[in-house]
Amino acid sequence: MEALMQLWNIAKVVLGLGFVIFIHELGHFLLAKWNGVKVEKFSIGFGKTLFGFKRGETEYVIAAIPLGGFVKMLGEGGEVGEGPPDAEAASDPRAFNNKPVGARMAIISAGVIMNILLAMVCFAYVFGQPREEMAARVGAVLSGSPAFEAGLRAGDEIIAIDGRRDVGFQDLMKTVSLSREGQIVDFQVERPGASAPINLTITPRRDANADKPTIGVVYGSSLEVGDYQPLAGTPEAAKLPWPAQSKPLDALAVKAAAPAGEPLVPMANHEAFVQASTRNRDKPLEVTFEPRTAGGKAVPGGVEVKATLPPNHFVDLGLKFAFEPIRSIAKGSPAEAAGFRVGDRIVKVDGRDDVDPMRLPLACFDHAGSPMTVEVQRGEGAATETISLTVTPNDSPLGDSFWRVSPSEDIQIPGLGIAFPIKPVVQGVVADSPAAKAGLKAGDVIDAVVIPATKPRPRRDGGSAMEPTSGTREQTLKLDDKTAAWPFVFGLLQELPIQTLNLKVHGRDEPVPVQPEVVADWFNPNRGLEFFPAFRTMPPLGFVDAVKKGVNETVENIALVYATIRSLSTGRVSMNQTAGPIGIFRMANSAAKSSLTDLLNFLGLISINLAVLNFLPIPPLDGGQMIFLIAEKIRGRPLPESAVIAGTYVGLLLVLCLMVFATYQDVYRLLKDYLFF
Repeated sequence: MEALMQLWNIAKVVLGLGFVIFIHELGHFLLAKWNGVKVEKFSIGFGKTLFGFKRGETEYVIAAIPLGGFVKMLGEGGEVGEGPPDAEAASDPRAFNNKPVGARMAIISAGVIMNILLAMVCFAYVFGQPREEMAARVGAVLSGSPAFEAGLRAGDEIIAIDGRRDVGFQDLMKTVSLSREGQIVDFQVERPGASAPINLTITPRRDANADKPTIGVVYGSSLEVGDYQPLAGTPEAAKLPWPAQSKPLDALAVKAAAPAGEPLVPMANHEAFVQASTRNRDKPLEVTFEPRTAGGKAVPGGVEVKATLPPNHFVDLGLKFAFEPIRSIAKGSPAEAAGFRVGDRIVKVDGRDDVDPMRLPLACFDHAGSPMTVEVQRGEGAATETISLTVTPNDSPLGDSFWRVSPSEDIQIPGLGIAFPIKPVVQGVVADSPAAKAGLKAGDVIDAVVIPATKPRPRRDGGSAMEPTSGTREQTLKLDDKTAAWPFVFGLLQELPIQTLNLKVHGRDEPVPVQPEVVADWFNPNRGLEFFPAFRTMPPLGFVDAVKKGVNETVENIALVYATIRSLSTGRVSMNQTAGPIGIFRMANSAAKSSLTDLLNFLGLISINLAVLNFLPIPPLDGGQMIFLIAEKIRGRPLPESAVIAGTYVGLLLVLCLMVFATYQDVYRLLKDYLFF
């Protein structure tokens, strides 16, 4: 049955993409007929004919290479191998070249117009149906990112971007990724506990190793649990009562939670659950679940169920690292209010100079609302001074994976609103810890951590195995070249089974084997639940409103494609973001698996891309032909044949190079997804 469904999805994709091409060529065909031009061939695809018939004076075919189509009119050359135009067509009044320039312009532009009309119809249908879109909720903010420095926090709900309301996370991604250098984006957010919306201005930034500009946010999660994977420090895995005969997308939605033995508290959103789990991380957490689909609908006949999630410990090697100078401070944060500055180095917290920076996030969370005294060193050399600051941490959500979001990310202290790097220089070693037993000592520099191959973990329903977050192959995380940082390594230790690692220590010939162990008094708030992203259900619009919205969506996406081209040409967005035939097919297949609405939405986007790209001023595309016709109109006679041929060959070479590059990107991504970590 699964194979039949996959074949049906492939059929929907082929038919859908073929229909987009058909509509484009139909535009040329109808306008040619309208203007009295003889159409000799109407082809979907190129190359060898797979199926065809002739009706009247026109041959209709489906060809072997499904990368487009064409309408061959009298007086035009055919495909490669079909030879030049018929010499007798030069004097035939029904030949394309013998029609007025205005008529030829209409014929050339008709394909683009038809694609735009198709997109409007697709979008109007989409907005006329109930649909889901990813909510513009912030799940995590990367340390030192533009969003972090502007004061955006996990749990914030973005309600407007540049004055536009009713936005989703995809709107956020589009606005940011297509921003110009130095462009300021205005955000309005609702924050839990805030009495009024907060206005933030953020300037997107493209980092050296990024493919496009970002502000450094990760989408928020819902309360719907898709899987449960006990972490390394879980003493005994919980027994979650998944729905009977559950499908891969079935979910258990968290309804209420509380420490075992206490009254259950309803959970309003994912952040509320994370806060409850963090506050009670050293206690068993009793949770009430409701069986749902991943789309938020209740499972028919499903009943509320309960499970107890045990407290989860961190695992560690026993290495302690020094506080490095603060690299970024969030605007409006407790640290800013207390007078912290970029470059300050923390030396004492509440009078203690032995604080582990890796423990500071939870320590500040536990002190939310209570003043803390922090001593910092400020300045360099002879100008160095020690300053005592009093700061009151807030209860900013830590998030499920606050220890690691990006491999090279600084450690973040949400309660203070600061972030600083962790250099791989050992400051101290905990007595009797795995690191101490392995002979590591203060002053050692960790160049890399080698993680052995890891066996796949079983799925929640006992089905086929799934890969752990880190992949199944041996991997080397290099700390000496800053492609990875210790917080990222530490986060991986929590997710992987407890196993021996090899530390490459600077100056030592042989790696040092060391196995992490459970830390009895250090509790991880992450309970091992894997949540689905937060989506919101949008109600269907009436016919008139759906049409209006479809038109607006079409106009916005046309502008978006041009903005993408601009960003690609200026280097603001990397060419790695391009997709070729394989990539388009994979995206279409994913949409077809989801729903008819998602497939039509994707076809609308593809139709717009086809329209815009086909009308670029590059021969032999329609836009290039239009340039030739405009030049002919200005000159009063056709361009010299040599100029047309030269322009066509140059344009054809450019198009072929772009196709080859896009296909190369597709193949590379495919190999990376299936063969590499």
